[in-house]
Amino acid sequence: MCEPTPKLLVAVQLLDRALSMYYREDSYFAALHLAGAAEEIMGVYVERKGHESSFNSLHAVAVKFSELLNDEAGAKPKDIIGLMNYARNRTKHINREGDDDVYFDPKSEAFDILDRAITNFYTLMQYFDLRETENLCRFNAERVAPKA
Repeated sequence: MCEPTPKLLVAVQLLDRALSMYYREDSYFAALHLAGAAEEIMGVYVERKGHESSFNSLHAVAVKFSELLNDEAGAKPKDIIGLMNYARNRTKHINREGDDDVYFDPKSEAFDILDRAITNFYTLMQYFDLRETENLCRFNAERVAPKA
């Protein structure tokens, strides 16, 4: 019989693997999906601890910003969710004929999702025994002082 594996442990492993793929520089699509899965799982844990997940926080800011920019209607919250998940959804679904390509910068999209997942990770560090990995430290260092 298999031993249970905590989903938080799964998410941490997915995040570290996403960072590894991101740094391979030829695997941004894989990094995007692994980071997205980690972000979702950790986001639930963040919400359970009474905090706002990085996704929900960014979504709330985008909705508010949209309302401020457009006096009449603003973007619908559901539309903003669609934009936030666009890259991930475009790479995992294929629909009609002619829907064979994606049009976005995979490195940039992977970075954004990694950033959200890492934000959730750091929120959870105060509740769980989570350790920073070499990849996490590298991402943070490069985020603060990006390469020229």
